[in-house]
Amino acid sequence: MCGILRINTMAATQYNKYIWLVDMIRSAGKITKAEIDQRWWHANLNESHEPHIPERTFFRCLREIEMLFDIEIKCQRSPDGGLYYIADSDSNSQTKQWLLSQFAMSQSIDTSRELKEQILYEPIPAGTEFLTTIVEAMREKKMLQVAHLRFDSQEAPHEFLLAPLCLKVFKQRWYVLGLVEEMDDKHDTPKDEPRIYALDRVQEVKRTEKKFKQPKKFSPKAYFSGYYGVFCGKQYTPEIIQARVVPIAAKFLRSLPLHHSQKEVEPCVFEWFVAPTLDFVQQLRTYGSELEILQPHSLREQFKAELEKQLALYQ
Repeated sequence: MCGILRINTMAATQYNKYIWLVDMIRSAGKITKAEIDQRWWHANLNESHEPHIPERTFFRCLREIEMLFDIEIKCQRSPDGGLYYIADSDSNSQTKQWLLSQFAMSQSIDTSRELKEQILYEPIPAGTEFLTTIVEAMREKKMLQVAHLRFDSQEAPHEFLLAPLCLKVFKQRWYVLGLVEEMDDKHDTPKDEPRIYALDRVQEVKRTEKKFKQPKKFSPKAYFSGYYGVFCGKQYTPEIIQARVVPIAAKFLRSLPLHHSQKEVEPCVFEWFVAPTLDFVQQLRTYGSELEILQPHSLREQFKAELEKQLALYQ
């Protein structure tokens, strides 16, 4: 047991070194081997106080990083001997950036434990323990056996087979989107229409040996393009939504758009082509009196009725 623990600890240490190296090169943009060695000399991970990373070790790390993370680190020739940088080689670069930022933050905090009281987090619901199983099932095209309990249900968890198509994060929650093969009659959703489930409501996930076929031309990015959040499906239709906001709220919207379709059609008037789902409507509500719905008329009337109802509570 001690031998296994020692091996696992060594593997974790090496893994953290890979993350450190990738994050350091990513943040630098381009960097020489001499500069890498200088930063390694001062790194908390360098417990043996190595003055530099040996050449053979360095190039072995680059090969391992490419194999583990599918991240290629290239060298651009220069008078200083070469500038190392991360090659942006495919459309998954945004996913890689997000994953690496999470790994890097975790590693940075772990090596700076004296600052743990100065770094505050938002609570994350349960469900992350199922991520590895779901990712493996997506990679191997294997069905999952899922036990899911809805918030409004007092019954036993609903069990079904799920062909996982993608994972999505929304407001600190992980969701899995997939095609359901029903094991009981609790839902009547067509098998060719994906359903989405919050992992914090999942009681159990098991990978099966039953294979599934990835739907042709299915793109998670395209599927969610007309929605904000996780409410999605054929029952929701994207449409043009316009709202006027006060100048300070406009600055927030410009710095962090609510949706990729967002446009500022005139000063402080924003437009989106998105389905008016509960997620999107609730997000607009957070602006309170700083936002006025201009169109569609039905949504404007909905906001007006809700405001009148709220006002009645205080009279």
